[in-house]
Amino acid sequence: MTLTLTDSLESLSAQLSDRTNLVWDTTLLEEALRTSLNELSVVCGTVQTLNGLDGALVTTMDEVDRPVLMLGAAAYALTFRAVGRFEAVTPAPDLAIELGDLAQKTMKRFQSLLVRTQLRKFQESTSHPYGQWAWDEGDTFS
Repeated sequence: MTLTLTDSLESLSAQLSDRTNLVWDTTLLEEALRTSLNELSVVCGTVQTLNGLDGALVTTMDEVDRPVLMLGAAAYALTFRAVGRFEAVTPAPDLAIELGDLAQKTMKRFQSLLVRTQLRKFQESTSHPYGQWAWDEGDTFS
């Protein structure tokens, strides 16, 4: 099954326990998905697309990278929400701090998965990530 923006938004809302989008609206969730996908693109070395996001007609990312995308989107959604909560007046003053801690821990997990994804991409690559040396026998090193 090909991943789409609609599927991703539903999954992300469920992950954040906000299926009705009362806390996280879809605009914020789309931005979180976009940011996560951009990070994944950097690691993969090619632009990754998600069907329905920013006019993309197809999903180009590997299905195996779906958990990375979703964890990253959750990390960014939590971060965006935590930043917003620091400015809000709330009856539970520790909520903003706890939300910030959760955002930070989730972001660390995401960064760790990005490293693992990059290593997997290097292993799967049929070409070297560096150019071939041009060796000249006349070169002298002093």
